[in-house]
Amino acid sequence: MPILLSNSKNRYIYSEKNKYAIFVPNPLLESQSFSENLYYQKKYEFLKEKGFFSERKIEFETNYKEYNVLLNLANLRQILIEVTDHCNLKCKYCGYGELYSNHDRRETKNQTFENTKIVIDYLIDLWNSKYNISVNNIFSVGFYGGEPLLNVKLIKQIIEYLENKTDVKLSFDYNMTTNAILLDQYMDFIAEKKIRLLISLDGDKYGSSYRVDKNGKESFNEVVSNVHKLREKYPDYFNENVNFNVVLHDRNSVYTSTKYIRDEFGKIPRITELNSSGISKDKVEVFNRMFKSKLSSFKEFSDNNIDEDIFDKEGDNKMYYHRMLMSYTGNYYKNYFDLFSKTERSRYIPSGTCKPFEKKMFLTVNGKLLPCERIGQEFYLGTIADGKLNIDTKQISDFYSNVYRKLVSNCARCKWSTSCSQCFYFLNPNDEKISCPNIFTEKKLNNYLDWLLSYSEENPQLYFELMSNIAID
Repeated sequence: MPILLSNSKNRYIYSEKNKYAIFVPNPLLESQSFSENLYYQKKYEFLKEKGFFSERKIEFETNYKEYNVLLNLANLRQILIEVTDHCNLKCKYCGYGELYSNHDRRETKNQTFENTKIVIDYLIDLWNSKYNISVNNIFSVGFYGGEPLLNVKLIKQIIEYLENKTDVKLSFDYNMTTNAILLDQYMDFIAEKKIRLLISLDGDKYGSSYRVDKNGKESFNEVVSNVHKLREKYPDYFNENVNFNVVLHDRNSVYTSTKYIRDEFGKIPRITELNSSGISKDKVEVFNRMFKSKLSSFKEFSDNNIDEDIFDKEGDNKMYYHRMLMSYTGNYYKNYFDLFSKTERSRYIPSGTCKPFEKKMFLTVNGKLLPCERIGQEFYLGTIADGKLNIDTKQISDFYSNVYRKLVSNCARCKWSTSCSQCFYFLNPNDEKISCPNIFTEKKLNNYLDWLLSYSEENPQLYFELMSNIAID
């Protein structure tokens, strides 16, 4: 029965079973003496008698059914296509460069239209099957690399093929991650098709100095020039469809990168950390020197008392507060089925790993199908070989079920298990035993709950704002 203390010294008893915090008077709470307030004493005794403070029992569901894999595929809403593994840059921290060993060898190879068509036709069959329970949805097609603009021919073929598919009750939109070196050559086509762009730029000239070509020449001036050309020629398209991705490292920071891109292009970029999975053993020291976490960079921003309105300083707090409300208060329903359920949801799938093809499918130039582009390419869930798609949904369900079973011993000890965000692909899922480094102790969880109550007290209007503006799916 956690006893929580807010910043204003108000105390609460928290019911893990009911996800509910009850305010109680301060004096002698630890000994359950409420003599100074008979109302709270009787309330506490009544709730205790009715089992309100009994321990919450959590069960883990480790059997992931084949039917669910098919359901995910039929309702998939995003495919990411590796258009080419060729790139006109050689960024020093590249996820496919010498720092990492968990990817296929890069051979300046292009994706084929035939392979892409095979996957799309497979998905179309599922979209038209009984497994598709979605309606009026938009399917997102992403173009990835390498540098995707090195294979624009394929991008045009894919878009034309999808635009001519009249037997599919879906709308399509397109996105691309690009280094912008060739942007000036293809911006007319990109703007015409309204392809949403995520431009890789790490801030100012020094912040972007790891982004070099194969001769070591920095790409910054060329990229900035091309982006300005796009903005000047297609201002409306630029405002609506262009954003930036900053990779955080030892030569930039959240503040410097965000400020530069805000001042130069009027955009607030997405900030990502270097991928810490699959690092080559002989490059660990180099990686550690380059790595910078978002948390440490935000702290650096705060410690220097920089009073620049470059982003919503409360944005992360609001997002975290919302997540805590969903996880640790009882007024949250994930969907309509939860709303009408008469029983408490008490069975959880171990870890926070996305279910197979629940959110995304990634097709590599070598014909591998993965659930995400950020995980090691040894963890493919299907292949295309000799013009044939090989995807065994039973094998996939068995693999996930097996990993879930190995994770249960970790999750059973963790107080964050029902809200976990840890992806098991970063924990060596093929090992006989899997050890999670992020297990939450009761003390750590109570500190988080203290923060939740403190933030709630300090921002009373925010609770009603979030509850009024968030709809059930």
